[in-house]
Amino acid sequence: MNAKLIITILLCMWLAPSLAGAQNSDFETIVSRGMTDYHNGKYENALSWYKQAYQMNRNSELVCYQIAATYLTLQDYESAAIYSSKLLKKDGEYSKDAYLINASAWENLGRTKKARKIYREALKKHPSNYLLHYNLALSCFNNHQMEEAMEHTISAIEIYPAHASSHLLLAYTMFDMGERVQSMLPLYYFLLLEQDSDRSSTAYDMLESLWNQGVRVKGQRDIQLIKAGFNYGEFANAELAVSMIQPSDFSEDHAKSKVKNKLLNKFVSNSTTLFKVLEESAVDKDGFWWDFYVNFFSKLHRNELDEAFSYYISGCRFNQDVLLWMSENNQEFQEFSSWMEAQ
Repeated sequence: MNAKLIITILLCMWLAPSLAGAQNSDFETIVSRGMTDYHNGKYENALSWYKQAYQMNRNSELVCYQIAATYLTLQDYESAAIYSSKLLKKDGEYSKDAYLINASAWENLGRTKKARKIYREALKKHPSNYLLHYNLALSCFNNHQMEEAMEHTISAIEIYPAHASSHLLLAYTMFDMGERVQSMLPLYYFLLLEQDSDRSSTAYDMLESLWNQGVRVKGQRDIQLIKAGFNYGEFANAELAVSMIQPSDFSEDHAKSKVKNKLLNKFVSNSTTLFKVLEESAVDKDGFWWDFYVNFFSKLHRNELDEAFSYYISGCRFNQDVLLWMSENNQEFQEFSSWMEAQ
């Protein structure tokens, strides 16, 4: 072997790692640019970068995931389904997220039965993923499968109690199942987690309507209970109490606050009475509803923080009045805030 050939071979051996390193550097830079554009809302630009990176390395699960996620954001559901399917076949690091994208894509394409099948398959592998439970619950709710919707929404809450959307979905589910008190409890908790949004205002309106359900006012002194159309089960006592609390508050004002907003004060008075009734009804009761919701609101009542809680969640509707109450009852509100931070 001549010297020239040896030098050429050695040169190639030296250059190979350098070229590979440069290629890896370029790949990482391109992916990084795609991520930056995506986070800045430039989804088409991000997709262009990701596709360029995909041409460089088709085995990159990260890039495949980013492409699928970007297509889903761009509402190109067919492409999102195709790329997420590639990840499902590999069953690697991004499998869990790929299931969410894939099922969501099929859901948006109108293939809801297939989407639910994918969610159920995913939950066999990832039973502790609250988003899989929530998305399956939402799909079941939209398909009027309320029992399964309730089951998976409760699972999502048990896994991640701070997921506000799960509490809201559970409220809607229980409402459609004809359960008033079990609709109200998740609405109260949702408003604790998400106090200032468009969804908050809608949830508060729903909560108020549930308080009014079953009550007809003919005149100032003529209050008549009518059939609420709600079921009576393990919350029968609380259900009856809700029906009786509201009429009494049409006729007299129990509010202790100096705030003059009668609607707000009535809501606070009603809520604190409900929490007291729930605590009294909780003796020898167990299960999700009693262990999670009733236990929480009972502790609020025992610590005399239910009034502060009720004013706080009312900020989405009566912001100025709530701020006035807070300024007049600053110590009570601070105690409520400190107690919540410790939970």
